[in-house]
Amino acid sequence: MNITKKQLDDLSLQVTVSLEEVDYNEKVRKALNDIRRKLEIKGFRKGMVPMGIVQKMYGKSTLLEQVQTIVSQGIDDYMKQEEIHIIGEPLAAEEQAEINWDVDKEFSFSFDLMLAPDVPVTVNKELHIPYIQKKVTDKQVEEYRKGLLDQHGTMDEAENVEKDDFLKVDLKQGERVISDTYLNLKTVEKQKDKKPFIGQTVNGTVEADINTLLSKDTDRAALLQIKPEELKDEKDPVFVFTIKEIKRFAPALENQELYDKLYGPGNVVSSEAFLEKIKEQIDRNNQGESNYRFGQDAKNILIEKAGIKLPEELLKRWLYEGNDGKFTMEQIEKDFPAFLEDFRWQLVRETVMKQGELKVEKEDMIESAMVMARYQFAMYGLTDVSDEHLVSFAESMLANEKEARNLYERAEENKVISYIRENVSVDIKEE
Repeated sequence: MNITKKQLDDLSLQVTVSLEEVDYNEKVRKALNDIRRKLEIKGFRKGMVPMGIVQKMYGKSTLLEQVQTIVSQGIDDYMKQEEIHIIGEPLAAEEQAEINWDVDKEFSFSFDLMLAPDVPVTVNKELHIPYIQKKVTDKQVEEYRKGLLDQHGTMDEAENVEKDDFLKVDLKQGERVISDTYLNLKTVEKQKDKKPFIGQTVNGTVEADINTLLSKDTDRAALLQIKPEELKDEKDPVFVFTIKEIKRFAPALENQELYDKLYGPGNVVSSEAFLEKIKEQIDRNNQGESNYRFGQDAKNILIEKAGIKLPEELLKRWLYEGNDGKFTMEQIEKDFPAFLEDFRWQLVRETVMKQGELKVEKEDMIESAMVMARYQFAMYGLTDVSDEHLVSFAESMLANEKEARNLYERAEENKVISYIRENVSVDIKEE
């Protein structure tokens, strides 16, 4: 076996692997003998099928398999020997010598290699990265409080229609009747279009043009209980609305029942303590936002300082071929700038991991899962979930292979950002 290399440019090179019969003949013979020992064909005892038949049935596929294995191993060994570090996988060169597997005894294969770039990044106190620190404002507290009250509010029966009510109605147009459909007056944009409904009571009727009432196709289709694409078949947009129910949203009352629901029985017993809990949550949210912004700034600054150049055309080919045609070249071209940014950050992140001798442990992944779980629970108003429950939720996420892979990435990201924050000069700016 002979391997040669040719530098394509500063970022890539091409290696050519040439094989003679002596390089693969013995491996092919052994592989065919292994097949023969296990082969069962009617008329022959197991393991006694003539080699000529075995060769005819499996010779070409076995030759192909063994040649591919030898070439792959040869490239790996050559890269180690020559200390060639690459990104991605070797790509079959676009121009290859034509091969006749029935006749040829000598083979030649060329591969394009994307050279791993130098990543000249050093994390130290000479590097300055801003950290935006946000204060909790009275306006934020009041908005958060109102949000909690709305989140735990109820839909109550009402006697007369008001401008933001939710109505259960029947629609009639000639002989056509659409029963028990819903009109949310909040989705009616203009006050003058709501006016005919204002003040109506149950069993009251209003004639209205649904195209005027509702500007969105999805809202009109939902009202008519049809699919949006079926709207084109609607000729007359005027219907008579008969009101069957009037529902009005009422925010929750701030009382002990709400406190216990949000924070557990007896943990909050006064309005002052409630506001303090809200401030703590907003402060956590602000810290999360500040940490995120710091992470983004750190990424951008380090990527810019590294100035990483990449073999972009080969990377596009690698993305296309490595995804088995799941993406077209047009799709890859469209998303390529974002991919390049992520790929450069991945290279920087790997460099920082080595520089800081960092490792991701299971505990790091559980912590990342707990942060994610706490955020998800908070979105549903569950702000006082126990650590025990969060750990259980995190463990279930780790049991899923895809989730575990994502958590590893997240944990590595967090570890790198934490290391950067501890070892650079952080310029705190208040907002």
